Amino acid sequence: MMTTRRAAPLALALLVLSACNEQRIGTGIERDQVAPVAQVIKTAGDTLTVTNGIQFAIGAADNLGIRSIAVTLSGGYTASFDTTFTSAVTTFQWDFTIPLPANTTAGGVIVITADVTDGNNNTAQAVDSVVLTNPAALNVVVLRPSPGAVSSAGLGVVVEIRATQRDGIQRVGYVTSGVVITADSVVFGSPYPDTALFVDTLTVPASTPVGNFQIVGFGVDSTGRRATSTPLIVSVQSVTSDTTAPNVNITVAARVEERDSIKVVATDPIGLTRVGWTGALTLAPGTVVAGDSVTVSANLTEATQTFNLNLNLAALPTNLILTGFAIDANGNDSRSPGKVVQGNVVDTVLVVFGITKRLPVGGRVADGIYNTNRDELYLTNVQLNRVEIFQISDTSFVPGGIPVGSQPWGIALWPRDTLGNNADSVMVGNSGGTDISVVDVAARRERRRHALPNFIVQSVQTEIDPATLFLKIKIIEFDFSDRPAYVGAVCLPTTGGTSCAPDSIYAVYSTTPTTFQGSEEFSRRGTMRWENLTAATPQSHFFWEQAEVPPGPDADTLQIIALRQNVTPDTVLSAACGITVSLIQVSFSDSTFVRNSGNFTHTLMGEGGVIEPVMGPARVVGHDVTDGIQQFACNATVAGVTFTGRVERDLGVTPAVEVRDFLSNTATPLSGIAVNFNGLTNVVRADSVYLLNEELRLKGIIGVPANSGTDLNFNHAFEAGIGGTAGTCCGTLDPNDRLIFLAAPDQQIIVYDTYFFGRVATFPIKDRVIGPLRVARLGSGEQLLIGVTANGVVTIRLPPIANIFPVSGWGVGQQ
Repeated sequence: MMTTRRAAPLALALLVLSACNEQRIGTGIERDQVAPVAQVIKTAGDTLTVTNGIQFAIGAADNLGIRSIAVTLSGGYTASFDTTFTSAVTTFQWDFTIPLPANTTAGGVIVITADVTDGNNNTAQAVDSVVLTNPAALNVVVLRPSPGAVSSAGLGVVVEIRATQRDGIQRVGYVTSGVVITADSVVFGSPYPDTALFVDTLTVPASTPVGNFQIVGFGVDSTGRRATSTPLIVSVQSVTSDTTAPNVNITVAARVEERDSIKVVATDPIGLTRVGWTGALTLAPGTVVAGDSVTVSANLTEATQTFNLNLNLAALPTNLILTGFAIDANGNDSRSPGKVVQGNVVDTVLVVFGITKRLPVGGRVADGIYNTNRDELYLTNVQLNRVEIFQISDTSFVPGGIPVGSQPWGIALWPRDTLGNNADSVMVGNSGGTDISVVDVAARRERRRHALPNFIVQSVQTEIDPATLFLKIKIIEFDFSDRPAYVGAVCLPTTGGTSCAPDSIYAVYSTTPTTFQGSEEFSRRGTMRWENLTAATPQSHFFWEQAEVPPGPDADTLQIIALRQNVTPDTVLSAACGITVSLIQVSFSDSTFVRNSGNFTHTLMGEGGVIEPVMGPARVVGHDVTDGIQQFACNATVAGVTFTGRVERDLGVTPAVEVRDFLSNTATPLSGIAVNFNGLTNVVRADSVYLLNEELRLKGIIGVPANSGTDLNFNHAFEAGIGGTAGTCCGTLDPNDRLIFLAAPDQQIIVYDTYFFGRVATFPIKDRVIGPLRVARLGSGEQLLIGVTANGVVTIRLPPIANIFPVSGWGVGQQ
């Protein structure tokens, strides 16, 4: 353990202590009765990561002098520390940094307790907690009884213990100490569950005296490692006649979904018979529109019941008044007129759209895609090295997911044809390696890992040595990271058809940069590439076309070499071809987003990381796979020496002049991108929302601040800048499909028209979308929104949306 100690001012504490210790005039000596001050200081915040260790500090102050400090950690990590002072110290801060080994199972809520004692044995205590995030942690929590629970001799207390560990739990239970001493547990067989619950009714013996006992939960994981929970104290009281209503508390979020829950906790020393809740509209407080209750065994003095709200409201959003109630064994009802009820009994909530489900065992989502064939959403869990499967039909996750490669990031559906149909496979970019996983989502398994090539990028210069008159070649080499990040999927159709050619399935991907890549200017810069995943012979491409510039003193002659395992190095772009580029424009920022069109023919790429001044504003690059590849041999003669080679040019990459034109019209950092079904409307999310056509010409701006969640209507086939409907020029498409869905910086989804750029609808949700947002069409024809929030995955079944901008305004289309 590494700790440092330093004096701290704790000015406010000393001011209080000084005020309490003003000199008193009198005879004799007065004993110091002023208690010290103790404080837990969260130096690294409320949430800690296992890689950074446990960090906090203890502050202490006393008017005369601190004698000792004792610190105890319990819950997700257990430890104790103490120190004694041999000289007069009035203020002190004890800093803690506790490193944790790589294989630690510590994690979850850690309770920090500090006890400070002064020279006259006056004491003070400070208690606070932090959360330690660790996917491998063994976490044990006492869910019931609730803090402050009471009981009486002869009555019962429900005990519920939860243990979680990603590799499995083999045992969970509890032990007690104090006026009640007992223990119980349950053992699980293989395969061990990653989350285990143990529920038991603990009966307080009839002979139990008044006092307290504590309950400590424990869990044992699949390797035999043991962890305990934070202790929970239960008070045993003496009961005589009782006319007091039960103590009732409800816990409910300020914003709730219709399938959210409300927790009702009731305590009464003589026992409870019923607990429940009711809900009423704020516009009609006396009219109950929802509610539920359950009967409780009369020998239980504490009852904790979580109810599903199970609302079925006619319209959303709606405000509801929620009220909890309880009845004890003597018939005292907390709802009775004149009864004084302790606790938080009433709350007003806003009922919003959506159903949110947490990730099964935590982790972090990087990307997601919806598969209409199976009505499933696939999410890359970068921390747990697996693809999570979210089933839309019952809003549940498939246990275990699908294990893939290291640190999976981007994900894309496997194309079947250019009509928008996909196979039941996905491609996943493993950012912790140099491969792409091909995953069969129907069989729930990874089929193979496709190894990606290493590209060497070279700047080549020639000059005549004045001393020897010999030709000298100067080569500067750059070896970029080959680790894939975001992924888009495209294919080439068979000749004259729409089905994807079996040997022409491509992954278009950005790379995850590293610190050193051959030059300081390329630190933390990635690249764009594509890889044919089904070709009989390796076929790859490194994107350079967006950086091409005319020859000049600041231009670099480019050479690119593809290196593959057990294959002769392949110079895919020879310096002999005289291609000149702005070398810095070959690279892309960390991270660069990639999205493909719904018909698997177009890809949009947008720089989403921090853009340093040397790089300039963030760029967007498009790609049309149907434009094909141009390959030709070339040669150059310098000082009588002839060089030969070949060039491979992707004709589908947005020409460099159009990329530069995009910069001139936007010049802003990116936070997200989207592309419609046919690739003719491209969306860039930045300080506002920019709508571009296939040539990246700016066609309109929607004034919604930056956020990552962006997607277009699943059937959006409009060309940006063209209305595409009767009355707007040039088409007969449905205006209700001409919509874009934007996750706002607050807790709502906003819908806009992509031709008139006006707001069409707003959908309040429970938590802000901070990750991917996807629009899907269910088999029923309903439109479904799927977003990633800090608390899980939210699914929103949308009501029919009528575009309020279906026809042209005055003068549109007129000459």
